Amino acid sequence: MNYECLLTDLKNQILVVTLNRPQKSNALNIRIRDELEEVFDSNRDNDEVRGIVLNSSGKHFSSGYDLEEVVQTNLQSFRHRILEYHNSIYSFPKPVVTVLKGFASAGGFDLALCGDYIISERKAMLFRPEIRFGAPPLLTTLTRKVGPTKALSLTLKGDPIRSVSALELGIIDEIYEGENILQHAILTASRLSQWNPKMLKILKGISNNYFFGSLYENFRKEFDEFAVFLEDPAFLTQVQSYAKSIRQ
Repeated sequence: MNYECLLTDLKNQILVVTLNRPQKSNALNIRIRDELEEVFDSNRDNDEVRGIVLNSSGKHFSSGYDLEEVVQTNLQSFRHRILEYHNSIYSFPKPVVTVLKGFASAGGFDLALCGDYIISERKAMLFRPEIRFGAPPLLTTLTRKVGPTKALSLTLKGDPIRSVSALELGIIDEIYEGENILQHAILTASRLSQWNPKMLKILKGISNNYFFGSLYENFRKEFDEFAVFLEDPAFLTQVQSYAKSIRQ
């Protein structure tokens, strides 16, 4: 299947999914999120795909939600299939390996965190800026990696997290300094996905749902809490101001 904002390439039963809006730092507009949801959902039961490597074109993994689109749609881009999209990428029953480079910011940070194993270039940086413009960052995504207390403190600080610190915190799993990080990621995904697919599905289900409750319900409750911000007329102004500031 051809996509507008993604590239896909099947290599030895590992599907490489590449974010392909480099001119926009792979900002997550509605189209790319819909395409990601489609790729993950359509390959849940595809026996030819044993795992996914989530990659990116250009210098950066993703700058997060496309704020130009958010403003143009009067915040409707924030609302668009927000629960379905996040549940799709996080509940995928097969191993997912994320390749980080440049920066992964806001929604791009959350997308990266769907990886069961995250491989980063040394110069990569993770950033949760939402709190700086009055938006509530997702806690469910980061909590799965570092626990609720640490996720909250990192979120409240709102500082960029360099790869070395992210490794120490357990947010990422490896810093790779070889020549071909994508090939390394594919080999890692192959190793993680070599086991019985039914067992992998069970293990991911246990990891997602047994320790912090239902993944789907956690996302649903968190997005329900966020509704109060999207209904506040002042919030759009805050987003507009922030979007303008980062373009300057």
